[in-house]
Amino acid sequence: MNGLMRKIKTGILGAGQANIATSNQLPATLAAENIELLALCDINPAVNDYAAQYGVRAYTDYGAMLADPEIEMIQIATPDWLHCEQTERALAAGKHVALQKPPCLTPAELERLRKAASQSRFHLKILQNQRETILSRTIKDIIDSGKIGELREIIIRCRGHRFPIQNLNSPYLKAECGGVWTHNGLHWLDEAFFYSGTLPESVQVFSTRNQVGAPQVLGEGPNYWSAVFKMGRCTFLFEYNTMLTGDGLPNGTCRSVIGTKGELRQDYGSQELLLYHKDNETPRPYELTEAPPQLKDDAVNSFRLALEKFARQIVTGKKESPTIEDSLALMDAIFAGTAGAKENKAIKLGRAP
Repeated sequence: MNGLMRKIKTGILGAGQANIATSNQLPATLAAENIELLALCDINPAVNDYAAQYGVRAYTDYGAMLADPEIEMIQIATPDWLHCEQTERALAAGKHVALQKPPCLTPAELERLRKAASQSRFHLKILQNQRETILSRTIKDIIDSGKIGELREIIIRCRGHRFPIQNLNSPYLKAECGGVWTHNGLHWLDEAFFYSGTLPESVQVFSTRNQVGAPQVLGEGPNYWSAVFKMGRCTFLFEYNTMLTGDGLPNGTCRSVIGTKGELRQDYGSQELLLYHKDNETPRPYELTEAPPQLKDDAVNSFRLALEKFARQIVTGKKESPTIEDSLALMDAIFAGTAGAKENKAIKLGRAP
């Protein structure tokens, strides 16, 4: 087989129950053209059932999977507080790493990852699959075509319940885990980076907390975040609102992407993309981009595309955007936003060009 076409052999860590590893990464890996699934690993003994279902090896000990000489790439899809150490161990064991967001929970852990990535000859990639969705790729295509002119503003608003976490002792509910801002913020900031092509130069965040509601929904920390990122000639306004605890209220994600000649809008709960142009009186729906072979599940397909890109990087040595340096710089901005919210001031980001 041509070296550029060979399949990267991978194992998935965290695939012992119904979660993002088993519902998204596992089927995405099976569908990927240049990846071969060899093993699943989890401390949950149910990993044996998943592995048997797909005819692959099962491990309940992470060290044992790292010692498997055939596995080249580890996919880490475990709880957030385990990501940093598990990544360090995989790189030290001579494995490439595809890491779920967030890569870590603190600036200190971020520096550990930056050091581990820079000192290793193996590749580390944060799985930024949000940019690979049909909607994101369509918006990017329209921006690049010049249909809305020069990009000036990106607005993304997410609102609705935080997913209920029944275990009230879960670290996900604790303030030190950063709530949805730390858990999901990198997704949306990378989407804005995808559209603008520019790392953020500054960030200013306002946060607050609604105290009324079930603790398994609210968590301990702020549940409303509003952030402004300066990204070159473009501004990114990001709002993350999980204060809404009443049923029936509009929720989901909406987007506005504004240029000098027009605007793209996608409303809450809709995948329809409307193109407003200065020369037209009424907006028109815009047909979404296709990227064959197209899986029916767009979320799974977005993981497939992200994983295939990483596998190509491993084979060729050529990094594709976002690079690990880009993703870690974006996480710097997330942590800077946390600090800025506490101090009520804008934070200049030193790693932006």
